[in-house]
Amino acid sequence: MKQFSLLIDALLLLRFEKDKQEVWADFIRSNQENEFYVGMVTALLKNEYPKGVISSKNLKLLAMETVGIPNWLLDESKHFVGDMSETIALILSPLQSESKVDIGLNDVLTAMDGLRFRDSNEICDWIVSQWQNLSAREIQVFNKLVTGSFRSPFTPASFSDVEIHFEPIELKLVLLYAERGRVDGRNGFTEFTMGIGSASGWVTFSKVAVQLAELERSSIEQWIIENTQEKFGPVHRLPAVQIFTIECRSIIESKRNKSGYRVTDATLISWENGASVEQVTTIESLRAILPKHLDFPQNDSL
Repeated sequence: MKQFSLLIDALLLLRFEKDKQEVWADFIRSNQENEFYVGMVTALLKNEYPKGVISSKNLKLLAMETVGIPNWLLDESKHFVGDMSETIALILSPLQSESKVDIGLNDVLTAMDGLRFRDSNEICDWIVSQWQNLSAREIQVFNKLVTGSFRSPFTPASFSDVEIHFEPIELKLVLLYAERGRVDGRNGFTEFTMGIGSASGWVTFSKVAVQLAELERSSIEQWIIENTQEKFGPVHRLPAVQIFTIECRSIIESKRNKSGYRVTDATLISWENGASVEQVTTIESLRAILPKHLDFPQNDSL
C-alpha cells in the first residue's frame, strides 16, 4: 500500500497533465518486471475500482468505536482538518503496532474479494487489523478502497503517452446468436453473441465483432442460415455447437450480465470448426483463472 499511496499523492499534488504523465512513465519503468501490479494499478486509475465491503457510514462508526471517541469530537476534528476521510485516517494512525508489516495492494484487493459475502463482524475485524499496519496516508487510501469510493486522480488521456502491454486472456466460447448487418457493402453477419457454460446451461457472456477470413466467413454464414432456430429482427438464435476462441484484456465482475462477469476489449481470434462443446469455458473454470488476471468488481458498497 505504501508504494501505491505515494503514487496517488504524487498524482494529486501535480497540476499539469504533462507532469502527471512523467510520474506515470516513471512508475511504469520502475515496475516493468511486475506486469500484474502495473495492470492492477492501471485498472484502479481508470476507475475499474473494486466493490466496497463496508459503507462509508459504517466505516466512520467503526473508526469511532475503535479509538473510543464520540461523534461530536470527530466532527469537531473534521472542522480543523477539513476532510472527513483525512480526519478518520489521522485519528486511526496511533493504532499502528510496533511489528507493523507492509501490506500489498494485491493482498488488500484479494482479501476484499473473499470477504464480500462474509459476516459483518469478520469484515470489521479485518479492517481494524489492516489499520494497525498502515500509516495515516495509507489508511486514507485504504478506506476509499474498502468503501468503494476510490476515484482516479488521472484523466484517461494521461495513459496515452505511455504504452502498456498486457498479456491477453484467451477463452473458448460457444456461438448462441448472430446479428445481421452490412459487411463491405453487402448484407452479412456482423456480430456474434458468445456463451459460457454454467450449471444451468449456456448463458450469454460477450458480444464480438465478426472478423474472419472470407472463406470462413462464407462458411459460417451459410451454416447460420441453415441452422437458425428463431429470428428476432436481425438476430438469429442458433444451436450451441460452434466454438470460437476470443481474446480479451480483462475479466470484471458485473451483476448486469447473466454470467456475472464482463470482458473488456473482446476480439474474435479463430473459429474452432469441429471442436467439442466440452472445450468451452465454464463459469467454474473462469473463476479458476481470475486470480491471474484483473478482476475488479464494480457495484455499490454495502
